[in-house]
Amino acid sequence: MTETTAPEHLFVHTRGIRLHAAVQGPRTAPLVLLIHGFGGGWFDWDELLTAFEGEDLRLAAVDLRGYGKSDKTPRGYDLTTAASDMSGMIRALGHTDALVVGHGEGGMIGWTMAAHEPGRVRGLVTLSSGHPVVLARTVLLHPFSQWTRLRPSLFAQLPRLPERRLRKNNSAAVVKDFRAQVAPGFRDTEQFATEAELRREAMQVDKVAHLSCEYRRWTVRSRFRPEGFRFNSSFPPHTLARAVGVDGSMDPAYDRRIARRSVRRGADGSDTVVLYGVGHFPHIEDAPAVADVIRNFPPAAG
Repeated sequence: MTETTAPEHLFVHTRGIRLHAAVQGPRTAPLVLLIHGFGGGWFDWDELLTAFEGEDLRLAAVDLRGYGKSDKTPRGYDLTTAASDMSGMIRALGHTDALVVGHGEGGMIGWTMAAHEPGRVRGLVTLSSGHPVVLARTVLLHPFSQWTRLRPSLFAQLPRLPERRLRKNNSAAVVKDFRAQVAPGFRDTEQFATEAELRREAMQVDKVAHLSCEYRRWTVRSRFRPEGFRFNSSFPPHTLARAVGVDGSMDPAYDRRIARRSVRRGADGSDTVVLYGVGHFPHIEDAPAVADVIRNFPPAAG
């Protein structure tokens, strides 16, 4: 008989900072680490947590550095540091490894974890994301084909203006962007209104607008610095962990080529999944389908 527990809000210390997570499930069960993307937070995973109530899995939905109740340091918004933060979260929760599930930027963090600390990543599920090296090369070679992905990151390079837009009129732009990225059939639902309000409130937290943009600033600026080359070189041709890339067919940024090239960077048995009628937020728009992907995740390679 499995233990049923409501999410418990914990603070863990790693790399000299304090990170917040909502944790659910038996302490001895396998860990699933849930990493949100731009503008999100632990609350992004509320529907998924509900889908796993009473099951023999331990789920931890985190607030990344700079978000929610986690520390808001002046530096540390590169993928290497974020991956180290999340690996530290796994250790702090008393586990040696986890199935890492990441949305958007969270998926890029997951790939970085699998490359830099492979022993911590039992497997990887990315949602509306891609491998950092694959994304960088595609944007470099075909920038206009990736304009949906590139435009927000380029806008974030401007001083002060991106933060003002994110906070202006009670973060009206955050709701507008969220609405543009979900599937049309989801926009008029009660759940959309609830999720939009949560994202609006999250962006109004002090410093979040600025620090969330710092992740995007590093992604672009590192391309023109030696650290960008070193970062790309740190990725092996294939990770030890299997990867499943999940995309929504109605995601404005979905690119089948990027999805396929990304999972080829995983171990043998990696694959892609397309959820039809879903936009950029599969874990919010269709949590049961994402839960099934996690339940049916391939066993470890070898």
